Amino acid sequence: MHDSPPPQPQPPRTAAARPGPVRLPPLQGETNLSYLDRLADRYRLGVRDLIPALLQVGRGLFKGYRTDGEVYLNAEARTRVSAFSRVPEEILGRALPAWTAQEPLSPDRVGTAGRFRFGAVVPAAGEGCRPCTAARTGRAKPARLYLKPHTRICPRHRRWMLGTHWIDGAPADTEQIDLAGLAEFLAAHRQHQDLLRHRPDAAKAFEVAHAVVVSWWAQQWPEEKQWPHRERQMAPPGADPDWWRLLVRDAVTYPETVALTSVLTSERTRQRLLDDTGGHLPHTLAHIPGLIAQLARVANRPWLPERIASTSAGPLLVWAQHCVRSPADAAGADGLWTLHMAHRPRPIAQELQSYRDAAHKLEETEDATRLHLGLRHTSTQAFTTGLAHARAYAAVHGHLAAPIGERFNGFALGRWLSNHRKFPAMPPEHVAELEALDPWWRPPWTVMWQRSYYEARDHARAQGGLRPEHGFPTTSFGLGEWLYNQCSGYDELHPAQQRLLADIGLTPERARAARPRRKHMATHFQRALACARAFADTHGTLVNATSDTVQDGLKLGQWLSNQRSKDRAYQHRHGAPSPRALALSAIDPWWNPPWTLEWQRSWHQARTHVQDGHVLDAAAGFPGTSSALATWLTTQCAQYDTLQPDQQALLARIGITVDRARGASAPPAEREADFTVGLGYARSYHAIHGTLAAEIDTDHDGFQLGRWLRRQRQHVRADASRGAPPSAAAKALDRVDPWWCPPWSLAWQRAWQQVHDQIKAGHRFDADRHFRSFAPAQRPWLRQQRNHYDDLHPGQQRLLAGIGLTREAAHTRPLTPYAETALAHTRAYAAAHHTLA
Repeated sequence: MHDSPPPQPQPPRTAAARPGPVRLPPLQGETNLSYLDRLADRYRLGVRDLIPALLQVGRGLFKGYRTDGEVYLNAEARTRVSAFSRVPEEILGRALPAWTAQEPLSPDRVGTAGRFRFGAVVPAAGEGCRPCTAARTGRAKPARLYLKPHTRICPRHRRWMLGTHWIDGAPADTEQIDLAGLAEFLAAHRQHQDLLRHRPDAAKAFEVAHAVVVSWWAQQWPEEKQWPHRERQMAPPGADPDWWRLLVRDAVTYPETVALTSVLTSERTRQRLLDDTGGHLPHTLAHIPGLIAQLARVANRPWLPERIASTSAGPLLVWAQHCVRSPADAAGADGLWTLHMAHRPRPIAQELQSYRDAAHKLEETEDATRLHLGLRHTSTQAFTTGLAHARAYAAVHGHLAAPIGERFNGFALGRWLSNHRKFPAMPPEHVAELEALDPWWRPPWTVMWQRSYYEARDHARAQGGLRPEHGFPTTSFGLGEWLYNQCSGYDELHPAQQRLLADIGLTPERARAARPRRKHMATHFQRALACARAFADTHGTLVNATSDTVQDGLKLGQWLSNQRSKDRAYQHRHGAPSPRALALSAIDPWWNPPWTLEWQRSWHQARTHVQDGHVLDAAAGFPGTSSALATWLTTQCAQYDTLQPDQQALLARIGITVDRARGASAPPAEREADFTVGLGYARSYHAIHGTLAAEIDTDHDGFQLGRWLRRQRQHVRADASRGAPPSAAAKALDRVDPWWCPPWSLAWQRAWQQVHDQIKAGHRFDADRHFRSFAPAQRPWLRQQRNHYDDLHPGQQRLLAGIGLTREAAHTRPLTPYAETALAHTRAYAAAHHTLA
């Protein structure tokens, strides 16, 4: 048995006679609201009368009704409308772009439902060409269509559809413009359609081109004649010229926008751009003369290059920089047409609203301004604060090439400037304010290069010249080397870098004549090696050369320190000493020991004592040696088992073997007495500080507690390496502080103890707010523990849990200051408007 078909929905009954059921086909690209409005009109009803009754959803569906809005229906509602209009759903879905865009729910989540939206959440729409609509529908009632740039023109009737712009709750003039006498619009429209057919990225490129052309339009250059002429030709009698100029902005600039789109989408254009720049990132449009000359030709504005050459911000420069920075492939094309918010043209409705407000001298209240701007207002205030610090820094230093870690008057200026350099789409007015302080605050090369250049510039001004042909004799060693490197690679530099160097006297001719600041590296090393050999012949070792040591005019100590750093880096990469290190090892095998230089110097002092005919009597306490040397030798005996094998071999060369070292240890009773004294001081220190993680140089009541604790830790670790059980001394210290000898660093333990003491005193542990209540020096440590919680030792995790940083807290995303500000504005908006829509 078959189910009977559902009853056909009927229009609501009224007292007056209504027409019978009609079949109403949709128009291609029509809005849902326009189609339903035309459907209601066929029954001599308003859309706000027919649709709520048809869907049985109540008249609240069209709350806040505006003609530029859109109504979205769920599946049940769409089925009912399809049956009522006698048009299959697949036909409605093909014709109406927003037919299935959303699936609203009814309050009880079942049955038909609809949702009305208006404003920025609805794509641009407006009246379709009226003669075309009348010809297709047979009626004079207009229809609203979704307007794309290429559908705003009706070539048959030569009309431009302005769309609807709501100002102060009412629609602005939406007259369609007659394009008679403006043949360039029809030619541009044909070119636009051809681009859409043959260029897959033409739609995105049009948005970028539109942003560029509107930025030119806003300048109102005196040479510009075509746009004002079009505005006058389109204007109806009696129209306000300034109001009309804003209203027809997108219309008058359409031909130039299409022309610019054709240029930007051309592969030949991008190749010429790469040839112009030579692979260098352009800093201004003047660095891509071929592109701006081409734009001037297609826009028929020969004066344009002179006007835009100095542009250092904006969508066109960002596009050109992306072409240079990214390869011409599909991955790079995704970012090629990115249009940042700061570069998007202001909507015409906002332009008209601002014009009307200015005309009526309306001023928003402080609360309204704050509510409207939200985070954008906060961002502007933050920029103003940073700009004030940048202005003060530039007044002192003459530039803005501050290192990233630079703090100026307590403000992290280096980080602030670095963040703004990384952001490709700063508002042009912000860029202009920073360029007024330093034209090269955001160079297309490294800031370090710019900082070195400013140093060279200041030196040239102070000394009257650089004299490259003589090896830059008046400069410092580092600056002279930098200048010579620029001369050596002069041809590979950015054209703007070459111009900057020419400003301080380094022209191409003088750069080619430059001589190095220092002698040949191999020659210099041989001379330094001879100085090292002379020093070792005199002193018997190279480790006694300190940073102040000078040998035959060479800063030998500093040179050896540099060689040690280079050798460690070389061994890390290659696993073997460098040839230079081997040459120094031939002079002194222990010139770069794997332990401290202080240890090696003390050993050399002890060896010298032995070579002078003395004997190191460990059992007698090393008589005949200085107090410092005797203490060092005693320490080596006490820590003999913890020394490296090579250290033990060196001690054996001066007579301290393993047997003598152990024989030099104090008797058990004496060792126990020494430990009892140290334990007393440890208890006293722990009672004050709550921890035994004392630094090595800690002196407590005249007792060297830090060194004593280090020796106890060395004994514990030596016992553990031998597999011996914990000693009585270790257990005694464990009772004082269970974490006196942790498997992690003592610095970590001290940082934890400081936070623990604050928490114990009542301080709130605000992990959800980036620990902003703690001191600035503590915040990085706390954030590091949260970010790397899973990598910590289980004992560390237990200690952190004791101060409130549990695994759950570590994995919970904290609120940022921006998020807090956004929430505050959200609450204020919701309180005022009772909605967040």
